Amino acid sequence: MKYTDRIFGETTITEPVIQEIMASEAMQRLKRVNQYGASFYRFSHLTTNRFEHCVGVYLLLRKFNATVEEQIAGLLHDVPHTAFSHVIDFVFGGSQVGTFHEEFHKEVVINSEIPAILEKHGFSLEHLLDKHRFHLLERDLPDMCMDRVDYTFRDLVTDNLLTLDEVNEMLGDMIRVEDNLAFEHKEMALKFAYKYREGDERLWGHPLQAALYHLFAEAIKIALFENIITFKDLFSVDEVVYDKLAESKHPKIVKNLEMVQSIKVKEDPTDYDFFIKTKVRVINPYVLVEDKLVRVSQLDDEFKISNEAYREKRRKGFYIKIINS
Repeated sequence: MKYTDRIFGETTITEPVIQEIMASEAMQRLKRVNQYGASFYRFSHLTTNRFEHCVGVYLLLRKFNATVEEQIAGLLHDVPHTAFSHVIDFVFGGSQVGTFHEEFHKEVVINSEIPAILEKHGFSLEHLLDKHRFHLLERDLPDMCMDRVDYTFRDLVTDNLLTLDEVNEMLGDMIRVEDNLAFEHKEMALKFAYKYREGDERLWGHPLQAALYHLFAEAIKIALFENIITFKDLFSVDEVVYDKLAESKHPKIVKNLEMVQSIKVKEDPTDYDFFIKTKVRVINPYVLVEDKLVRVSQLDDEFKISNEAYREKRRKGFYIKIINS
């Protein structure tokens, strides 16, 4: 099967189990779940969907010779993502961790056609659902992992913060050391880390994005409370839920959806409309130095100081003032 990825180009996928999972209804649903949640309704160029990201993670795992089992786990890792992606974390009070969808991973996978596909090809569902077994796929910050590498490249290219040439340059310097990702050269590790921080500062953790997510989440909370949408609807697709919100004609819901499309904000701890904390993203990659893995912060004091300063700044959260709508 030929597959063309907007970041990694054209590739051939030969594993029957991968082909069948990609064609499954559970995976195809992810094509209608935007990776950027509320931000897409403000910035129309942010079009990446969860399907693209999952396949991208799979492609990276394959490139770095992960087992087929871990490649499958990478392909499936976002199957339970809700409509509007991480907006739902804000609905249920998890804006600082962003893991609401993970609580439903087992349930969503089991209630799909995926267990039958895995059984057909001799893979253990129980093993695949144990994410702690797959260290290339996911790790806690500040480590690199394939999930983090893919969304970094994908999101920053989509938002014109990174070029495909830069992606290829950094990817070409990455190496696998047992179950760790590292860089061969300090300069490339620093470039990735600084770009990752720029992604947080200008995209994932920007005050405007926090405001958009907050307003969208408040609309969803009202809709859930007043039975305009159901909890089950959250596991459908973006346009289904959005249409129900927009067609509700509920004044507060409609107002919030309109504000998402137009507001400007500023940070003001003395005069603000709401305070919110979001997930803090900073990364501290390994560099292979004389056959040993060394954090890049140990090799560059300026990076160490600036990374910690940024982390502390972000931990304080946002005092957001809406200045127009």
